[in-house]
Amino acid sequence: MKKILTRILALLLLFGLLSTQSFARVINVKTFGAKGDGKTDDTKSIQRAINAAPETSLNTIYFPKGTYLVGSYTVTKEYFENYCLRIHPGILFKGDGKTSVIRLSDHLFDNRDTMANAHLFFGRKICNVQFTDILIDMNGMNNLVPEDIIKNNTAIYIRDGNNVAIKNITIKNCSGRDMVIISGNGSNATIEESTFLNGGNYVGSEKPNKFQTDFSFLYTEWDSVAIINNHIEQQNVDLALGGFTGGIEIHGSYCNATGNIIIGCYPGIFISSSWHAMEKTIVENNQFLQCIKGVSFWVNYPMNNISVQNNIIQLTYSRLLKPGILAGIVVPNGNINEYSFKLANNAPLTHLLIKNNVITSLVPDNTKDITAGMVLHSLQKSTIEKNTISGMNYGGLVLQGSKWGIDSLIITSNKISDFKTNNDPKAVGGYVIITDTYSITTSNAAGMRNIYLVGNSFIQDKFQAKSIYALPEKGKFFGAFVALPGIMHKQIHFDKNNFSNPEEKVFFLKTD
Repeated sequence: MKKILTRILALLLLFGLLSTQSFARVINVKTFGAKGDGKTDDTKSIQRAINAAPETSLNTIYFPKGTYLVGSYTVTKEYFENYCLRIHPGILFKGDGKTSVIRLSDHLFDNRDTMANAHLFFGRKICNVQFTDILIDMNGMNNLVPEDIIKNNTAIYIRDGNNVAIKNITIKNCSGRDMVIISGNGSNATIEESTFLNGGNYVGSEKPNKFQTDFSFLYTEWDSVAIINNHIEQQNVDLALGGFTGGIEIHGSYCNATGNIIIGCYPGIFISSSWHAMEKTIVENNQFLQCIKGVSFWVNYPMNNISVQNNIIQLTYSRLLKPGILAGIVVPNGNINEYSFKLANNAPLTHLLIKNNVITSLVPDNTKDITAGMVLHSLQKSTIEKNTISGMNYGGLVLQGSKWGIDSLIITSNKISDFKTNNDPKAVGGYVIITDTYSITTSNAAGMRNIYLVGNSFIQDKFQAKSIYALPEKGKFFGAFVALPGIMHKQIHFDKNNFSNPEEKVFFLKTD
């Protein structure tokens, strides 16, 4: 009898628990009035479907085949949080692949109303949200940014939270400042196996979005963000590179960008410690094709244990921008006496590993752009090894002085080859260029210390080398050019390096 009573009590408890538990379900947006005919404004219908999904379990908001027009937005008290569709935790947004299209309507964001800043999907304090099998068309050609107006409309904007996944979706033609934003306080986001096309200056039409001054396809601030096996492309590279069009921005620790193909960006990946220190972030096995810069750092707070490995970086130039320095891997703003957040030279990089990258240049000989494999400063206890750099016209490895100096840097087993003619008569070229003008004007500067170049190969095609030496009116080319205060010369160690051309040598110039 006691056993029977015990079983009945257990069943009653289980029934009580189940009766209060919300089960995951599939919510079809057409059930709530969405037409998907490409003509009707489906914004309110889709929002009703979202509102019907409980937050206690992962419910699916399903978009059957069709084109769902989003043509209205809601203004909030927070300018940056205006939205077309407001999302909440516990939702899987799913369609039938590229046949399920969510499209921004014409002329929603091309007027001069600065409140037209709404995001297609927006959520705050979001957890357990996924997007898959959907095509989002931001219709940038019909929403061009007006002059002197900032438009921040994105496809997906999540502010604060955790456990967000974007997989197997396509987003295209975004005229706002970013395509996807994951910002604020949060961790654990995945963006994978998705396609992101056209944004910034080029949004899918021959008429440029020329007043959009800053754009990134993917912008992340959370820790533990994985950006894996995505295809990011400007389909008109010439037009796209008429403005700053970044591929991926990483502002958090424990992140990785792996296996992505990034085409026509400036830069391909942007790693920034803008608001706090960063550590243990990996960039590996990516392809940066036709990019003005491959991997670019922005260092306001210290960075530690950053790894850039096994990437292919292919440099190009822009006919629409003024000539400048194009580099595969760059830490900007070295030789500058002013140190501030604005100039991004406010802290050092420690334990930076740059390994097994292949950096080449597609920049033609007749341009005034200066190309370099790497331009770096402020490195501490770092290693540059087994990289292949070819086709530059200025420097293979360029090391610059700074407030933080460079200390304990190993440069080993790299191959730098096939330099092109240096057309700048003021720029001294070389496989390795080491300069430090900061130390000349600043007392007690850290300077260059413990820099070892060991076992590197510097190989020049004989005919190309002759053409360089036959042009005295152009910039001079050295094997390695070291321009430092005399006291630092003994800190630069060359050992067992192979210079294929006997005319080339290591040239030390005292600058004090």
